[in-house]
Amino acid sequence: MGTHEEDLPGLASALRAAVRGDVDFSATARALATMDASNYRRVPAGTVAPRDADDVAAVLEVCRAHGTTPVVARGAGTSIGGQATGTGVVLDLTRHMGGIVSLDPEARTAVVRPGLVLDRLRDAARPTG
Repeated sequence: MGTHEEDLPGLASALRAAVRGDVDFSATARALATMDASNYRRVPAGTVAPRDADDVAAVLEVCRAHGTTPVVARGAGTSIGGQATGTGVVLDLTRHMGGIVSLDPEARTAVVRPGLVLDRLRDAARPTG
């Protein structure tokens, strides 16, 4: 299951029309998302850096309409099991969706966006102990 090579221009165009985030189907973007910290290598159809949850929903809808193109959510790419790689569309959640929503030192909790890198959370929480 997935998108065939000849369908990539149509998929890329549909994604560009549907999302505010960055859509990149270039060879460079595909190569950068081919691997994570594991030994797995999967060349994706392309990448999308969604701006928000509405963009994520739009990507899912477009990919469903284009032959059920697989979608992989990717943070920092530190997975050692290959979960951050795929042959469909890779969602780069770190580019625009990596912020801290709230930090509560008393409750020792944080609400974060899905692309937040753990070191940024640690840096933000460090002054509060």
